[in-house]
Amino acid sequence: MTKRLYDLDSHQTEAESRVVSCVAAGDAYDVVLDQTVFFPEGGGQPSDTGTLGDAFVSHVREEGGEVIHRVDRALAVGTVVPGRIDWARRFDFMQQHTGEHLLSFSFYELFSASNVGFHLALDYATIDFDKPVSHEQIVEAEQLANRFVWKNLPVHATFYENEADVAALPLRKHAEGLVPPIRIVGIEGADLCTCCAPHCDKTCEIGSIFVADASSYKGGTRITFFCGERALKLHRAQHDDLDVIARRFSCQREAAVGAVKKLSDDYGALKKSERELARSLNGYMATEFLASAAKAGKYRVVAQLVSGLDAARLKDLAQAASAEKTITLLISTGDDRLSYVLSTGAGFPLDVSELMPAINAGLGGKGGGRGTLAQGTSSATTGTAEALEQLRSYLIKRLSDLK
Repeated sequence: MTKRLYDLDSHQTEAESRVVSCVAAGDAYDVVLDQTVFFPEGGGQPSDTGTLGDAFVSHVREEGGEVIHRVDRALAVGTVVPGRIDWARRFDFMQQHTGEHLLSFSFYELFSASNVGFHLALDYATIDFDKPVSHEQIVEAEQLANRFVWKNLPVHATFYENEADVAALPLRKHAEGLVPPIRIVGIEGADLCTCCAPHCDKTCEIGSIFVADASSYKGGTRITFFCGERALKLHRAQHDDLDVIARRFSCQREAAVGAVKKLSDDYGALKKSERELARSLNGYMATEFLASAAKAGKYRVVAQLVSGLDAARLKDLAQAASAEKTITLLISTGDDRLSYVLSTGAGFPLDVSELMPAINAGLGGKGGGRGTLAQGTSSATTGTAEALEQLRSYLIKRLSDLK
């Protein structure tokens, strides 16, 4: 069985090892060593990567009690090869994982919220708690976790040879189905739980812990957090973004949030004013459209081409122009497509769904609706005026034939 050097020293980055076996695995090879500094994926933490001699180690897993290294070239059995892990990757993972232990302990200690899920990815990490937690509680637990970081507490791993000894420990979390020797990771004066992964030697190595996001998840709460260099990169990016916003508003960073809020309030007021003006303008345009409506027996047909109206404005205008016994077809031209609306007023005898197939065919578009309103779009932007005249004639003929 492979001697696991990472269990003895999480900061050991290299070691010479003897190749016990090397088996082809597709285009790669699976290698077992007599000892290894490479941590296999487990406990929520991704595996180490690095090199074994000239071979690149892309993944490490545990299988049948052995640590198996996936490499990109064959290694001769019996030879001794130097192994070196990607230390930046390992240390980053240790920062996040040890930080997770402190966060989980803090939430449990303060609010009896238990960690029921942990995921550590290359650019983020999450914890799932078994109950809802508020923003105020998150801030409080984050503060407590960071106080443990600043105390520079020792982190230690201990192996226990039987379940009875483990059961007597005041563990925050005890993973089920573990086979002795059982590894317990403790942070002096704080957390104690089962864990197989490498951790920081002291809590100061975590640097800092920052909870960036929280959402409801399966009746509890999922938080996203960043530790160490990840937290620094996040704060740097957010600081620089805030600088850009502050410069755009010609204000200090401290005033940027207020400036954005004012802009949002001003924009909301302008949008409200714009909607009111649009409704007034729609009334004038509808009156003009109705004045030029074509007679079709007992009914009237409004068919107009407008420019630059979005679908919502076009719909409102069409409905404003749909007086009693009137059908309105409006087409709005844009940069690369048409929008169109078919609307009817009170006392109109046909459902728009009966007319839309002809409208879609005439404009080369797709759309639908029923009752008194239908909408569609088309990418055919040439010959629109001619198509509108043909559809006007079609609607007049169709309505003129009605009794």
